[in-house]
Amino acid sequence: MSPDSPQQDWITSLSSLREAGQACAMVTVTDVRGSAPREPGARMIVADGRLVWGTIGGGNLEKLAIEQAQALIDEHGCHTASVNFPLAESAGQCCGGEVTVFFETFVWQRPKVVVFGAGHVGQAIGGLVDYLQADVLLIDEREESQLQPPPAPALPYELLCIDEPQEEVDALPADALLLIMTHSHARDLEIVARALERGPFAYIGMIGSERKWDRFRKRLLQRGFTEDQLSQVTCPIGEGRTSKEPSAIAISVAAQLLTVLA
Repeated sequence: MSPDSPQQDWITSLSSLREAGQACAMVTVTDVRGSAPREPGARMIVADGRLVWGTIGGGNLEKLAIEQAQALIDEHGCHTASVNFPLAESAGQCCGGEVTVFFETFVWQRPKVVVFGAGHVGQAIGGLVDYLQADVLLIDEREESQLQPPPAPALPYELLCIDEPQEEVDALPADALLLIMTHSHARDLEIVARALERGPFAYIGMIGSERKWDRFRKRLLQRGFTEDQLSQVTCPIGEGRTSKEPSAIAISVAAQLLTVLA
């Protein structure tokens, strides 16, 4: 993009990178001493090891800044750093001044909601991907052809059919939100146990009544889990009382997840 683009265009560029889920870094000149290619406030955006918007003056200074920005991006997470560049010494430029550059990385990582059970309610929650602003994964031990209702041809969520769903728990990130609602109470128990062993997670919720959770709680205590661990589980799930229609339950649960995400 042209260096002469309107100043606010960096917002549009950053928004586009966010929509694409592309990690990037904003690089801004914050101070100049002596002669330098650009003035304070000049900025550029770096992604995938290259300049994608703006400029801080070109030349070796810009090359070094791009390398520094990408190094921060590669560390993952959100980072900031302020670096001084003596132009003659570190950048090999004849300007002779010194430039201070501020780096800020943006890692656009959407929350991950993992639903164990791809039945009516699970699929209804999966259909709320846009509402949740999260990546949704449904995991079920049944073959896709056995699922009821049959999943739509084009799914807005990811579907994984695997014999032992609880084995997927170990690979989930700690900030994942887990919903447990399989067609088997025995399977639900194993998934809850695995989640508590692997956790803590941002949220562990299980569909069911208070009576169901009371039975599960006793069994988990017998297995050696502590009260502190069991306090991580939300059961029943959802916000307030609702009908038993899958769509109504899904909306109620989604509202609770949004509270957690906020």
